[in-house]
Amino acid sequence: MPIVKNRIFIKMNLQENIQRIRQMMGLIKETIDVPSDSYLTMNIKNFPSYKREVTNMLKDKLMTSDGDFVKFKNSVITGLDQNKVSILSQELQQDNRYLNYMTSMGYKKFNSLLYDIFSDFYGQKQTKEKPQTQVLNCDPSNFKILGPLVAKDDKSLMSYWVSQQGGKVYKIVFPEECATELELQDRTTYVTVEPVENRIHFPKGVPEKLRGKKLGTLIYMAMIKKLGYVTSSMGNTAEIKMVYADLISNPKYEKELMSLLLQKQVLVFDRNTDLDVKQIFNDFVSNKFTDKKSVKVSPALKEILGDDFTNWFNSLEEQPEQSIEDKIQKYEGLEPKGGDTVVDTTTGKIYSFNGEWEDKGKKQIHLSNEKFESLLLSADEKSRFKVIYRK
Repeated sequence: MPIVKNRIFIKMNLQENIQRIRQMMGLIKETIDVPSDSYLTMNIKNFPSYKREVTNMLKDKLMTSDGDFVKFKNSVITGLDQNKVSILSQELQQDNRYLNYMTSMGYKKFNSLLYDIFSDFYGQKQTKEKPQTQVLNCDPSNFKILGPLVAKDDKSLMSYWVSQQGGKVYKIVFPEECATELELQDRTTYVTVEPVENRIHFPKGVPEKLRGKKLGTLIYMAMIKKLGYVTSSMGNTAEIKMVYADLISNPKYEKELMSLLLQKQVLVFDRNTDLDVKQIFNDFVSNKFTDKKSVKVSPALKEILGDDFTNWFNSLEEQPEQSIEDKIQKYEGLEPKGGDTVVDTTTGKIYSFNGEWEDKGKKQIHLSNEKFESLLLSADEKSRFKVIYRK
């Protein structure tokens, strides 16, 4: 028996040494290959291909519309729900992420998408073209980060969209060569940081005259280095999803960053951080619902985490949906609340329960999932959702 143990030990050491040698020789990529079905792919860079996919889905309706946009639109949309979200015709009610994403953004944006598709198909030019904004010929990369302002309570920084005590605001000041050519209100922007998990937001975004210079990526990179790590979730805009996809998959940043991608979240570390990486990882994954196939990790982070990562990963299920009944029983009697993962007992679909609030005297609940399906329902419907995971 001791001989077998020694063989296993020698084999493990050999594998670790080979791994390190490969890293030293540059044979191991530190980037993450973002899967095509990851929520991060729902970004503006990929929108043209998603639009082509939806066009193919709608081809029969386009052809039978006889060049009449109203006829085409009415064949796609059968009405609006109580939240003014488009209700699609029966044959289009399928799990297409881009279609779900666009419908969830409201009927005006979805109508705009349909008109773009219709115009392209029939070769019609848009009657109203947006004026092109001239991009400034300056280098904005030498920006400064000032702050932070720290929220003393949940109202003191509401003007910056910070509604949590301990939330922070960092001001981004553009270099003089750019600032002098910008309108006064565009000479600065800001980033907010939630007090838990360093989840960052970019409410104002990049000024239009500075777009196309990868400024968003540079600002997020600077914030990662300043904070040591940041996190994000699928609720971010299409522009910010593109930033994160670039940060974790671009070889340009692999010597500076290490990342973990889950089903609905991403965690990005500065490789030189002196923070307790293991503790941050354990706190982060302890309240996240994910499956094994969605998990992607950079080799450097995996090596630092060691058994912490291995034990957590091995505890995950290949297909969480297979044991839904067991999970319902585990949390039986609990009423859904914000942050829970729930299953819709009428459809079998899994959602994040985002919360409950009162609007004009009526209580409502909001839910969303990784396929960008969004539900805004009367609180009377809450009973159909069963808790299957709670922090």
